[in-house]
Amino acid sequence: MPIFTMDELMEILVAKVGLPPSAVTDDPNGTLRDVELDSLARLQLRVEIEDRYGIELEGDQADTTFGELVALVNEGLSEHAG
Repeated sequence: MPIFTMDELMEILVAKVGLPPSAVTDDPNGTLRDVELDSLARLQLRVEIEDRYGIELEGDQADTTFGELVALVNEGLSEHAG
């Protein structure tokens, strides 16, 4: 089963959502709001993750930490695989 990682999240944020490479972090407690992603960028992130991994994410995720977001994606992957 594939596992979604913090590195993959940051790669998507930079490549698809426009996060400046200087804002990339490995802090699992950071949030999308902390890196100043607006609602359109958060929507782009959600759509990219849903399309790429075939899972569904609920809500806006503005205050979801990066660690929680990675866990949510992995939970979705686990349910999808089962």
